[in-house]
Amino acid sequence: MIVLGFSGIHNGGYYRDHYGLRFVGHDAGVAVVRDGTALFAAEEERFSREKHTSSFPNGAFDAALQATGIQVGDIDVVAYPWMVTGRKFLHMNLNHALRVPLLHGPALAISGMRVIRDLMSPGLVAKRFAAEMGRDLPRSRGVSHHMGHSTCAYFTSPFDSAAVLTVDGQGEDESGSLGEWNGTKYRHIRSIYSPDSIGILYGMVTDFIGMRAAWDEYKVMGMASYGDALRFQREFESLVKLAPDGRYETDRTAMVFQPGYCEAMLSRVFGMKQRVPEEPLGQIHFDLAAGLQGMTERVVFHLLSYLRQQSKLNNLCLGGGVFQNSVLNGKILRSGLFERVFVPPVPGDHGGALGAALYVYNEESHAERKTTSFSAFSGPEYTDVEIELALKQRPALPHSRPPDVAAEAARRLASGQVLGWFQGRMEYGPRALGHRSILASPLFGDMRDRVNDRIKHRERFRPFAGAVPLEFAREYFELDGPSPYMQFVVPVRPGAIERIPAVVHFGTCRAQTVDFAEDPLFHSLLVKFGKLTGCPVLLNTSFNDADEPIVCRPENALRTFLHTDLDSLVIGSFVVERPRKT
Repeated sequence: MIVLGFSGIHNGGYYRDHYGLRFVGHDAGVAVVRDGTALFAAEEERFSREKHTSSFPNGAFDAALQATGIQVGDIDVVAYPWMVTGRKFLHMNLNHALRVPLLHGPALAISGMRVIRDLMSPGLVAKRFAAEMGRDLPRSRGVSHHMGHSTCAYFTSPFDSAAVLTVDGQGEDESGSLGEWNGTKYRHIRSIYSPDSIGILYGMVTDFIGMRAAWDEYKVMGMASYGDALRFQREFESLVKLAPDGRYETDRTAMVFQPGYCEAMLSRVFGMKQRVPEEPLGQIHFDLAAGLQGMTERVVFHLLSYLRQQSKLNNLCLGGGVFQNSVLNGKILRSGLFERVFVPPVPGDHGGALGAALYVYNEESHAERKTTSFSAFSGPEYTDVEIELALKQRPALPHSRPPDVAAEAARRLASGQVLGWFQGRMEYGPRALGHRSILASPLFGDMRDRVNDRIKHRERFRPFAGAVPLEFAREYFELDGPSPYMQFVVPVRPGAIERIPAVVHFGTCRAQTVDFAEDPLFHSLLVKFGKLTGCPVLLNTSFNDADEPIVCRPENALRTFLHTDLDSLVIGSFVVERPRKT
């Protein structure tokens, strides 16, 4: 059985231009599942080159067919990760009507009805997708948004049973869901209903700090380490009320329909004006970020404590955009609430297409839980022939083909070079995991500023991840198990802090473990770098410039190489040098 999962809408630009909404249908993508195994999964942004795009995933769909050899007629059913029902529709309207100020009610109602029609009606969206592609698609099925998150988290995990918590901004009438999976059976425990939403509050404050909701939340997470969480603790406690049995309430969080209408309220609560993007960041903004991060952690642990009471299972899976917060994830991992914790590489809406496809497959096939491993490397792959053809289009680029590309890359990294690294199948999700990466030595204290300033063109407060062979992980990080998807910020062992300063952030690091069985080439590079330097850890960040998607095709990699100060590019079997100055 073949299931095509997709996400995206036909008019995301309309919501951005008319309402300022950046997140209606954001992070569109495609996934192809055959007999329970993901054959292909990728975000549309990698092909359209529009970051976080909400547009229909035409490029990703074509790439999926090419990579898998599947024809449209082979697809049995199409799955879509949104589904409004009559009950959900009434629930959304009632909840929001009771909570939204009368002055804003009509405008929010109009925009909300449009979102329901254009985003949450799977049959209509599937017809529009087919019409835009000019192809006939098979029957379609909708999957509720949080069920998609839950399915993606559980069925990409190694567990046969697990408690599952999903938390995001809003999916239909839910902002969170608690449940558990046993085999292929799901038991729902509790929903948290919008407009109560810590995810939306995080977006509201992100906007208030002068960043972009549904885009820059990770920056706010990074800012929090530099702030004093106590400065605004009382203010956040006035915005969020914890309630019995895992419930909580948030104030004025209907921003999902109309960003901006909460600005006056937040100004009054925090006693400050909203920051405009051009204004320099001050300590007060870092303190605000710290207070927001602290309240988010309190809410999530409140939910987890209730889930722990209601479930006897010792494994935990986490899904939804809030769990892209790797600082929070690391604290959950170390809390001891659950024995093992899993976060997929695509906890947010990036994973919606895969979650929907996996849910529909399991519901319709009635198959037993598959134990085959999931790989995040599920995007397109390009041969050396295709790479060489792209190089020929840029004859001014000197390049060579060393006999051992990993050894050559290790030598350059040990000498202090910063490399673009383009290998194998593209990663699925927002993290570069060693196939579309920028790599550097962590041994030099100034390397973080160098990569931030000259290559990534981003703020200096932003930290980097550290990649390490799985067998060496405990030597450097307080980490008892694998962390292949870079989803946990953990303490760096005291003896290792001075050895890898470029990836240490207030004594912690977002660690990525690399298993030889899963990624032999990247593992080999780390080991060879370790033999040259005595330290098998590399700074790993995504291969892209500021506000651009991660590179996908060879020509994307060459363009980004030329527009940044990367020292060289290792792409397939080739090493590309900077053009000679004339």
